[in-house]
Amino acid sequence: MNSIKNDVKATILAAGLGKRMNPLSSDYFPKPLFPLGGDIPMVETWVNKLANWGVGEISMNLCVLRDTFKRHFGSRPLQNGTVRFLDEEIPTGTLGGICKQALGDRAKLVYQPEETRPDFPKFSGTTILAPSGDIVSNFDAADLQRMYEIHKSVGAAMTMVLTPVPWEMRGEYGTAIFGSAEDLDGAISKSGEIVDFLEKDPNSPSNLNNASIYMIDMALLEYLDPFRTQCSLDVENPFYDFGKHVFPALLGKLDYIQLPKEFKLWGIQYDGEWFDVGRKRDYIEVHKNILKKELRLPLQYDEFEGGYIGRNVSIDVTSTTIIPPVLIGNDCVIKPGATIGPFAVIGDGWTVEENSQVANSVLWKDYSVISGKNHHAASIIRNGITVNGSIVGEGIVETDLFEKVVSAANDGTVTTVDLDW
Repeated sequence: MNSIKNDVKATILAAGLGKRMNPLSSDYFPKPLFPLGGDIPMVETWVNKLANWGVGEISMNLCVLRDTFKRHFGSRPLQNGTVRFLDEEIPTGTLGGICKQALGDRAKLVYQPEETRPDFPKFSGTTILAPSGDIVSNFDAADLQRMYEIHKSVGAAMTMVLTPVPWEMRGEYGTAIFGSAEDLDGAISKSGEIVDFLEKDPNSPSNLNNASIYMIDMALLEYLDPFRTQCSLDVENPFYDFGKHVFPALLGKLDYIQLPKEFKLWGIQYDGEWFDVGRKRDYIEVHKNILKKELRLPLQYDEFEGGYIGRNVSIDVTSTTIIPPVLIGNDCVIKPGATIGPFAVIGDGWTVEENSQVANSVLWKDYSVISGKNHHAASIIRNGITVNGSIVGEGIVETDLFEKVVSAANDGTVTTVDLDW
């Protein structure tokens, strides 16, 4: 672990706008802070994995609502270590976010004079591990170690994790093509050099999706950084995005940047659980996998025959219907005649009144401390109400919800929109 501590820095990508998660991401906090299993933010699962692997330096780039990250990580102890933050007034793309975290005060400025340099020095080790903060996966410390060993043994400049997706969905992802690949045992089932990469091509001959988990040599980042541009297609010879620019350059397909051939792009195929929480519907689906225990997560609640339950829960099991699996958080009140489940995640402090039903939905606990709100609405599902396929931030729910999102602004105004709005 000492070699990992000294040789690897983690640079988590967390500066995305997350517009498809509005109004939740605009009223509360950015997508990487969305809670899993009633409590643990998506990005914190990465912080804990990386610290458990032995990484000594962890940072993340922030842009929208960045104070929410600082309030969260400042308000609770982490399992291991601390996190440093890189504030970006203007997003600089995946390449910029990683270069600035890795190269620190040596990184190129592309938005002078608005942009400021990071207040930490260039990393002294050789390797950067860069996951996207909104990826949820069983890819753990053991997998990170195996990835590191492969990356070093083959002399790759960059190694990316690839996950198979349904063939009919390959047009929604960037897909990679192996030249030849070695079969391996375990969740990491293949390893090989990448010879082509296609960005969201429905006719791609591969269904191996870019899983947004990267291992990168510092030497490559130092070589790429001078080519970096502003995050805009309007600039001459744009160079800021991995999928659009860096991968094509490494494969010799970007005509205005020629990279040395020794910069090898490598891939490993991961067959374990993996989710890109790009849409609100994906967020609900992730929770189904958590409740089915397919996604491993250290939930802070006790297990019972119906799923998970918190402390100080008021519920009469003889007059309440529980359809497993469910999660009922701390200090909840479930009144007689209510039906909970299947796949209901009820965060701390909710009251579900008589004859109501909550299924296939996620109800958040009070996050006003993290979101910085001046107001927090009550959290009540009224008598006889059905909530199905929905995400509820807070509020008194007095009408049936089917595939809806309920969110409250800072002034307490509660908004209800369609799930796919």
